[in-house]
Amino acid sequence: MRKEIYGSIVWFIATLFVVYSFCLNTAAAVFATAIKTSLNASDIGVSMATGAFILGFACMQIPAGYLLDKYNARYVVSSGIFLLALGNICISFSDNLIMFTLSNFLQGIGASFAFIAAAVLISQWFSAKIFPILFGLTQTLSCILAGIIHYYFTVILTTHSWNDIYRTLAIFGIVLLVLSLLIIRTPAGLKGGKNISLKKSLKTVLKSKQIWLCTLAGALSFGVLLAYASFWYVQVQKFYSVENLQAVIISGLIFAGIGIGTPLLGWYSNIVKSRVMVIHITLVTGTMALLLGIYLPHYHIETLIIIKIVSFFIGFLLSGSMLFYTIISEISSNNTRGVALSVLNTGVFLLNTLMLFIPYLFVTFMSVQFFTYLWILPFCVLISILLLYFVKDSYKS
Repeated sequence: MRKEIYGSIVWFIATLFVVYSFCLNTAAAVFATAIKTSLNASDIGVSMATGAFILGFACMQIPAGYLLDKYNARYVVSSGIFLLALGNICISFSDNLIMFTLSNFLQGIGASFAFIAAAVLISQWFSAKIFPILFGLTQTLSCILAGIIHYYFTVILTTHSWNDIYRTLAIFGIVLLVLSLLIIRTPAGLKGGKNISLKKSLKTVLKSKQIWLCTLAGALSFGVLLAYASFWYVQVQKFYSVENLQAVIISGLIFAGIGIGTPLLGWYSNIVKSRVMVIHITLVTGTMALLLGIYLPHYHIETLIIIKIVSFFIGFLLSGSMLFYTIISEISSNNTRGVALSVLNTGVFLLNTLMLFIPYLFVTFMSVQFFTYLWILPFCVLISILLLYFVKDSYKS
Protein backbone atom coordinates (compact mmCIF):
# COMPACT_ATOMS: atom_id res chain seq x y z
CA MET A 1 0.00 0.00 0.00
CA ARG A 2 2.83 2.39 0.90
CA LYS A 3 4.48 1.73 -2.47
CA GLU A 4 1.22 2.47 -4.32
CA ILE A 5 0.77 5.76 -2.45
CA TYR A 6 4.35 6.81 -3.12
CA GLY A 7 4.00 5.72 -6.75
CA SER A 8 0.86 7.85 -7.08
CA ILE A 9 2.79 10.91 -5.88
CA VAL A 10 5.58 10.15 -8.36
CA TRP A 11 2.98 9.80 -11.14
CA PHE A 12 1.36 13.14 -10.22
CA ILE A 13 4.69 15.02 -10.34
CA ALA A 14 5.52 13.38 -13.69
CA THR A 15 2.10 14.43 -14.97
CA LEU A 16 2.73 18.03 -13.86
CA PHE A 17 5.95 17.86 -15.89
CA VAL A 18 3.90 16.84 -18.94
CA VAL A 19 1.45 19.71 -18.33
CA TYR A 20 4.32 22.19 -17.87
CA SER A 21 6.04 21.11 -21.10
CA PHE A 22 2.76 21.12 -23.06
CA CYS A 23 1.94 24.65 -21.89
CA LEU A 24 5.36 25.99 -22.84
CA ASN A 25 5.17 24.24 -26.21
CA THR A 26 1.97 26.04 -27.15
CA ALA A 27 2.35 29.27 -25.13
CA ALA A 28 4.30 30.97 -27.92
CA ALA A 29 1.32 30.50 -30.26
CA VAL A 30 -0.93 32.31 -27.78
CA PHE A 31 1.60 35.13 -27.37
CA ALA A 32 2.62 35.27 -31.07
CA THR A 33 1.17 38.72 -31.81
CA ALA A 34 2.55 40.27 -28.62
CA ILE A 35 5.97 38.67 -29.21
CA LYS A 36 6.04 39.91 -32.81
CA THR A 37 5.35 43.48 -31.66
CA SER A 38 7.76 43.38 -28.72
CA LEU A 39 10.70 41.94 -30.67
CA ASN A 40 9.95 43.83 -33.91
CA ALA A 41 9.90 40.52 -35.76
CA SER A 42 8.11 39.30 -38.87
CA ASP A 43 5.51 36.53 -38.95
CA ILE A 44 8.04 34.15 -40.53
CA GLY A 45 10.65 35.06 -37.92
CA VAL A 46 8.28 34.34 -35.03
CA SER A 47 7.16 31.07 -36.64
CA MET A 48 10.77 29.91 -37.06
CA ALA A 49 11.61 30.94 -33.50
CA THR A 50 8.69 29.03 -32.00
CA GLY A 51 9.54 26.08 -34.28
CA ALA A 52 12.91 25.82 -32.50
CA PHE A 53 11.01 24.17 -29.63
CA ILE A 54 9.95 21.35 -31.96
CA LEU A 55 13.53 20.95 -33.24
CA GLY A 56 14.93 20.61 -29.70
CA PHE A 57 12.15 18.17 -28.81
CA ALA A 58 12.84 15.98 -31.86
CA CYS A 59 16.62 15.92 -31.36
CA MET A 60 16.44 14.62 -27.76
CA GLN A 61 13.39 12.32 -27.87
CA ILE A 62 15.20 8.97 -28.30
CA PRO A 63 18.26 9.92 -26.15
CA ALA A 64 15.81 10.93 -23.40
CA GLY A 65 14.23 7.46 -23.51
CA TYR A 66 17.66 5.85 -23.34
CA LEU A 67 18.70 7.91 -20.30
CA LEU A 68 15.49 6.89 -18.52
CA ASP A 69 16.35 3.23 -19.18
CA LYS A 70 19.95 3.57 -18.00
CA TYR A 71 19.92 5.92 -14.99
CA ASN A 72 17.88 6.66 -11.89
CA ALA A 73 14.71 8.51 -12.91
CA ARG A 74 15.29 11.18 -10.23
CA TYR A 75 18.32 12.65 -12.00
CA VAL A 76 17.03 12.18 -15.55
CA VAL A 77 13.59 13.70 -14.92
CA SER A 78 15.08 16.51 -12.81
CA SER A 79 17.56 17.28 -15.61
CA GLY A 80 14.68 17.56 -18.08
CA ILE A 81 12.72 19.87 -15.77
CA PHE A 82 15.87 21.93 -15.15
CA LEU A 83 16.48 22.44 -18.89
CA LEU A 84 12.81 23.28 -19.45
CA ALA A 85 12.77 25.78 -16.56
CA LEU A 86 16.12 27.27 -17.63
CA GLY A 87 14.81 27.83 -21.14
CA ASN A 88 11.67 29.29 -19.59
CA ILE A 89 13.73 31.76 -17.54
CA CYS A 90 15.87 32.73 -20.54
CA ILE A 91 12.84 33.31 -22.75
CA SER A 92 11.26 35.58 -20.13
CA PHE A 93 14.26 37.93 -20.45
CA SER A 94 14.56 37.69 -24.24
CA ASP A 95 14.83 41.06 -25.94
CA ASN A 96 15.73 39.86 -29.44
CA LEU A 97 14.68 37.09 -31.80
CA ILE A 98 17.95 35.14 -31.57
CA MET A 99 17.76 34.78 -27.79
CA PHE A 100 14.06 33.90 -28.05
CA THR A 101 14.86 31.17 -30.60
CA LEU A 102 17.71 29.65 -28.56
CA SER A 103 15.56 29.71 -25.41
CA ASN A 104 12.78 27.90 -27.26
CA PHE A 105 15.27 25.28 -28.48
CA LEU A 106 16.44 24.72 -24.88
CA GLN A 107 12.83 24.38 -23.73
CA GLY A 108 12.27 21.76 -26.43
CA ILE A 109 15.21 19.69 -25.22
CA GLY A 110 13.83 19.72 -21.67
CA ALA A 111 10.28 18.94 -22.82
CA SER A 112 11.44 15.85 -24.72
CA PHE A 113 11.79 14.02 -21.38
CA ALA A 114 8.25 14.70 -20.11
CA PHE A 115 5.86 12.32 -21.88
CA ILE A 116 8.29 9.38 -21.97
CA ALA A 117 9.24 9.96 -18.32
CA ALA A 118 5.59 9.68 -17.29
CA ALA A 119 5.20 6.41 -19.24
CA VAL A 120 8.42 4.87 -17.89
CA LEU A 121 7.69 5.85 -14.28
CA ILE A 122 4.16 4.42 -14.46
CA SER A 123 5.53 1.14 -15.83
CA GLN A 124 8.12 1.03 -13.02
CA TRP A 125 5.77 1.79 -10.12
CA PHE A 126 2.55 0.07 -11.21
CA SER A 127 1.33 -3.18 -12.74
CA ALA A 128 0.68 -3.62 -16.47
CA LYS A 129 -3.10 -3.40 -15.90
CA ILE A 130 -2.78 0.01 -14.23
CA PHE A 131 -0.50 1.44 -16.94
CA PRO A 132 -3.15 2.31 -19.58
CA ILE A 133 -5.42 3.88 -16.94
CA LEU A 134 -2.80 6.12 -15.31
CA PHE A 135 -1.16 6.96 -18.63
CA GLY A 136 -4.63 7.91 -19.86
CA LEU A 137 -5.20 10.08 -16.79
CA THR A 138 -1.93 11.84 -17.56
CA GLN A 139 -3.41 12.70 -20.95
CA THR A 140 -6.69 13.75 -19.29
CA LEU A 141 -5.04 16.18 -16.88
CA SER A 142 -2.78 17.51 -19.63
CA CYS A 143 -5.74 18.31 -21.90
CA ILE A 144 -7.90 19.83 -19.16
CA LEU A 145 -5.22 21.87 -17.38
CA ALA A 146 -3.61 23.06 -20.63
CA GLY A 147 -7.01 24.26 -21.85
CA ILE A 148 -7.68 26.15 -18.61
CA ILE A 149 -4.17 27.62 -18.54
CA HIS A 150 -4.36 28.77 -22.17
CA TYR A 151 -7.65 30.53 -21.49
CA TYR A 152 -5.98 32.20 -18.48
CA PHE A 153 -3.06 33.24 -20.75
CA THR A 154 -5.47 34.93 -23.15
CA VAL A 155 -7.18 36.84 -20.34
CA ILE A 156 -4.07 37.90 -18.42
CA LEU A 157 -2.26 38.98 -21.60
CA THR A 158 -4.56 42.02 -21.67
CA THR A 159 -3.00 43.35 -18.43
CA HIS A 160 0.48 41.77 -18.33
CA SER A 161 3.34 41.35 -20.79
CA TRP A 162 4.26 37.93 -22.19
CA ASN A 163 7.60 38.22 -20.37
CA ASP A 164 5.82 38.49 -17.01
CA ILE A 165 3.69 35.43 -17.77
CA TYR A 166 6.78 33.42 -18.72
CA ARG A 167 8.45 34.45 -15.43
CA THR A 168 5.44 33.16 -13.50
CA LEU A 169 5.72 29.85 -15.36
CA ALA A 170 9.44 29.77 -14.52
CA ILE A 171 8.61 29.94 -10.79
CA PHE A 172 6.35 26.91 -11.25
CA GLY A 173 9.22 25.14 -13.04
CA ILE A 174 11.62 25.78 -10.16
CA VAL A 175 9.08 24.44 -7.63
CA LEU A 176 8.53 21.37 -9.82
CA LEU A 177 12.30 20.84 -10.03
CA VAL A 178 12.61 20.82 -6.23
CA LEU A 179 9.71 18.35 -5.91
CA SER A 180 11.31 16.12 -8.53
CA LEU A 181 14.67 16.05 -6.76
CA LEU A 182 13.02 15.26 -3.43
CA ILE A 183 10.42 12.69 -4.49
CA ILE A 184 10.93 11.09 -7.91
CA ARG A 185 13.11 7.97 -8.00
CA THR A 186 13.35 4.57 -9.60
CA PRO A 187 11.91 1.78 -7.37
CA ALA A 188 14.53 -0.03 -5.30
CA GLY A 189 15.73 -3.27 -6.85
CA LEU A 190 14.57 -2.45 -10.37
CA LYS A 191 17.18 -3.52 -12.89
CA GLY A 192 17.57 -1.24 -15.88
CA GLY A 193 19.83 -1.13 -18.91
CA LYS A 194 22.93 0.16 -17.13
CA ASN A 195 25.31 -1.91 -19.24
CA ILE A 196 23.67 -1.36 -22.62
CA SER A 197 24.74 1.33 -25.09
CA LEU A 198 22.36 3.60 -26.99
CA LYS A 199 23.35 1.92 -30.26
CA LYS A 200 22.65 -1.56 -28.90
CA SER A 201 19.41 -0.48 -27.25
CA LEU A 202 18.16 1.17 -30.45
CA LYS A 203 19.23 -1.85 -32.50
CA THR A 204 17.28 -4.17 -30.18
CA VAL A 205 14.17 -2.01 -30.44
CA LEU A 206 14.31 -1.60 -34.21
CA LYS A 207 14.71 -5.36 -34.69
CA SER A 208 11.24 -5.90 -33.24
CA LYS A 209 8.57 -6.16 -35.96
CA GLN A 210 5.87 -5.57 -33.35
CA ILE A 211 7.39 -2.25 -32.29
CA TRP A 212 7.60 -1.18 -35.95
CA LEU A 213 3.97 -2.12 -36.53
CA CYS A 214 2.79 -0.31 -33.38
CA THR A 215 4.86 2.76 -34.27
CA LEU A 216 3.47 2.99 -37.81
CA ALA A 217 -0.10 2.25 -36.75
CA GLY A 218 0.09 4.66 -33.79
CA ALA A 219 1.53 7.44 -35.94
CA LEU A 220 -1.09 6.95 -38.66
CA SER A 221 -3.92 7.12 -36.13
CA PHE A 222 -2.99 9.28 -33.13
CA GLY A 223 -0.70 11.51 -35.21
CA VAL A 224 -3.57 12.15 -37.62
CA LEU A 225 -5.94 12.87 -34.73
CA LEU A 226 -3.57 15.49 -33.30
CA ALA A 227 -3.13 17.12 -36.72
CA TYR A 228 -6.90 17.38 -37.18
CA ALA A 229 -7.61 18.56 -33.63
CA SER A 230 -4.90 21.23 -33.58
CA PHE A 231 -5.02 22.51 -37.16
CA TRP A 232 -7.22 21.03 -39.88
CA TYR A 233 -10.54 21.41 -38.09
CA VAL A 234 -10.08 25.17 -38.63
CA GLN A 235 -10.33 24.77 -42.41
CA VAL A 236 -13.67 23.00 -42.06
CA GLN A 237 -15.09 25.60 -39.67
CA LYS A 238 -13.89 28.51 -41.84
CA PHE A 239 -15.76 27.07 -44.81
CA TYR A 240 -19.00 27.17 -42.82
CA SER A 241 -18.21 30.66 -41.41
CA VAL A 242 -18.15 29.44 -37.81
CA GLU A 243 -17.21 32.18 -35.33
CA ASN A 244 -13.75 31.96 -33.74
CA LEU A 245 -15.12 31.31 -30.26
CA GLN A 246 -17.30 28.44 -31.51
CA ALA A 247 -14.35 27.02 -33.46
CA VAL A 248 -12.24 27.06 -30.29
CA ILE A 249 -15.04 25.24 -28.43
CA ILE A 250 -15.18 22.60 -31.18
CA SER A 251 -11.41 22.06 -30.91
CA GLY A 252 -11.71 21.92 -27.13
CA LEU A 253 -14.35 19.21 -27.41
CA ILE A 254 -11.98 17.07 -29.50
CA PHE A 255 -9.30 17.34 -26.82
CA ALA A 256 -11.93 16.74 -24.12
CA GLY A 257 -12.83 13.53 -25.93
CA ILE A 258 -9.15 12.51 -25.97
CA GLY A 259 -8.78 13.29 -22.27
CA ILE A 260 -11.88 11.35 -21.23
CA GLY A 261 -11.46 8.49 -23.71
CA THR A 262 -7.85 7.56 -23.03
CA PRO A 263 -8.20 6.32 -19.41
CA LEU A 264 -11.70 4.86 -19.97
CA LEU A 265 -10.63 2.84 -23.00
CA GLY A 266 -7.50 1.71 -21.15
CA TRP A 267 -9.72 0.50 -18.30
CA TYR A 268 -12.10 -1.18 -20.75
CA SER A 269 -9.21 -3.02 -22.41
CA ASN A 270 -8.54 -4.61 -19.01
CA ILE A 271 -12.19 -5.63 -18.68
CA VAL A 272 -12.30 -7.33 -22.09
CA LYS A 273 -8.70 -8.58 -21.66
CA SER A 274 -7.57 -7.32 -25.05
CA ARG A 275 -5.70 -4.23 -26.20
CA VAL A 276 -5.97 -4.99 -29.91
CA MET A 277 -9.73 -5.52 -29.89
CA VAL A 278 -10.37 -2.16 -28.23
CA ILE A 279 -7.99 -0.40 -30.63
CA HIS A 280 -9.70 -2.05 -33.61
CA ILE A 281 -13.24 -1.10 -32.53
CA THR A 282 -12.31 2.48 -31.64
CA LEU A 283 -10.31 3.09 -34.84
CA VAL A 284 -13.14 1.81 -37.03
CA THR A 285 -15.81 3.87 -35.26
CA GLY A 286 -13.40 6.79 -34.87
CA THR A 287 -12.84 6.84 -38.64
CA MET A 288 -16.62 7.04 -39.09
CA ALA A 289 -16.72 10.01 -36.71
CA LEU A 290 -13.77 11.68 -38.48
CA LEU A 291 -15.52 11.33 -41.85
CA LEU A 292 -18.60 12.97 -40.34
CA GLY A 293 -16.48 15.75 -38.85
CA ILE A 294 -14.94 16.53 -42.22
CA TYR A 295 -17.81 15.96 -44.64
CA LEU A 296 -21.10 16.25 -42.73
CA PRO A 297 -22.73 19.58 -43.72
CA HIS A 298 -23.30 22.13 -40.94
CA TYR A 299 -27.02 22.49 -40.64
CA HIS A 300 -28.47 25.87 -39.69
CA ILE A 301 -28.61 25.21 -35.97
CA GLU A 302 -27.42 28.09 -33.82
CA THR A 303 -25.69 25.92 -31.23
CA LEU A 304 -23.83 23.75 -33.80
CA ILE A 305 -24.75 20.89 -31.48
CA ILE A 306 -24.32 18.16 -34.11
CA ILE A 307 -20.74 19.02 -35.05
CA LYS A 308 -19.88 19.53 -31.37
CA ILE A 309 -21.10 16.03 -30.48
CA VAL A 310 -19.28 14.57 -33.50
CA SER A 311 -16.07 16.41 -32.53
CA PHE A 312 -16.18 14.99 -29.01
CA PHE A 313 -16.53 11.46 -30.34
CA ILE A 314 -13.70 11.97 -32.84
CA GLY A 315 -11.39 12.60 -29.89
CA PHE A 316 -12.97 9.96 -27.65
CA LEU A 317 -12.88 7.11 -30.16
CA LEU A 318 -9.56 7.79 -31.86
CA SER A 319 -7.91 8.13 -28.43
CA GLY A 320 -8.04 4.33 -28.40
CA SER A 321 -4.83 4.53 -30.45
CA MET A 322 -3.05 5.55 -27.22
CA LEU A 323 -3.18 1.85 -26.33
CA PHE A 324 -0.27 1.35 -28.74
CA TYR A 325 1.86 2.90 -25.98
CA THR A 326 0.52 0.25 -23.60
CA ILE A 327 1.33 -2.57 -26.03
CA ILE A 328 4.90 -1.34 -26.52
CA SER A 329 5.36 -0.94 -22.76
CA GLU A 330 4.13 -4.50 -22.17
CA ILE A 331 6.31 -6.15 -24.83
CA SER A 332 9.48 -4.24 -23.84
CA SER A 333 11.95 -5.04 -21.07
CA ASN A 334 13.25 -2.59 -18.46
CA ASN A 335 16.44 -2.36 -20.54
CA THR A 336 14.77 -0.85 -23.60
CA ARG A 337 11.29 0.36 -22.60
CA GLY A 338 12.20 4.06 -22.63
CA VAL A 339 13.81 3.84 -26.08
CA ALA A 340 10.90 1.78 -27.46
CA LEU A 341 8.32 4.28 -26.20
CA SER A 342 10.35 7.22 -27.50
CA VAL A 343 10.53 5.59 -30.96
CA LEU A 344 6.71 5.40 -30.97
CA ASN A 345 6.40 8.97 -29.71
CA THR A 346 8.84 10.16 -32.37
CA GLY A 347 6.73 8.44 -35.04
CA VAL A 348 3.56 10.12 -33.76
CA PHE A 349 5.32 13.48 -33.55
CA LEU A 350 6.78 13.26 -37.08
CA LEU A 351 3.52 12.13 -38.67
CA ASN A 352 1.63 14.88 -36.83
CA THR A 353 4.10 17.45 -38.20
CA LEU A 354 4.03 16.06 -41.75
CA MET A 355 0.23 15.99 -41.75
CA LEU A 356 0.22 19.76 -41.39
CA PHE A 357 1.65 19.93 -44.94
CA ILE A 358 0.88 16.66 -46.81
CA PRO A 359 -2.84 17.42 -47.44
CA TYR A 360 -1.86 20.53 -49.42
CA LEU A 361 -0.24 18.23 -52.01
CA PHE A 362 -3.74 17.21 -53.07
CA VAL A 363 -5.07 20.71 -53.70
CA THR A 364 -6.23 20.99 -57.32
CA PHE A 365 -6.79 23.89 -59.73
CA MET A 366 -10.44 22.94 -59.82
CA SER A 367 -10.90 23.27 -56.06
CA VAL A 368 -8.90 24.53 -53.11
CA GLN A 369 -11.52 23.65 -50.49
CA PHE A 370 -10.88 21.21 -47.66
CA PHE A 371 -13.01 18.41 -49.11
CA THR A 372 -10.50 18.13 -51.98
CA TYR A 373 -7.57 17.17 -49.77
CA LEU A 374 -8.65 16.20 -46.23
CA TRP A 375 -9.62 12.70 -47.40
CA ILE A 376 -5.98 11.81 -46.61
CA LEU A 377 -6.71 11.94 -42.86
CA PRO A 378 -9.28 9.09 -42.63
CA PHE A 379 -7.32 7.25 -45.35
CA CYS A 380 -4.27 7.14 -43.04
CA VAL A 381 -6.38 5.82 -40.16
CA LEU A 382 -7.66 3.06 -42.46
CA ILE A 383 -4.04 2.05 -43.14
CA SER A 384 -3.53 1.93 -39.38
CA ILE A 385 -6.50 -0.46 -39.08
CA LEU A 386 -4.95 -2.74 -41.73
CA LEU A 387 -1.62 -2.79 -39.87
CA LEU A 388 -3.46 -3.70 -36.68
CA TYR A 389 -4.28 -7.15 -38.09
CA PHE A 390 -0.56 -8.00 -37.77
CA VAL A 391 -0.17 -6.67 -34.21
CA LYS A 392 -0.13 -9.33 -31.50
CA ASP A 393 -2.15 -8.66 -28.36
CA SER A 394 0.07 -7.97 -25.36
CA TYR A 395 -2.54 -8.36 -22.60
CA LYS A 396 -1.55 -10.90 -19.94
CA SER A 397 -3.90 -12.14 -17.21
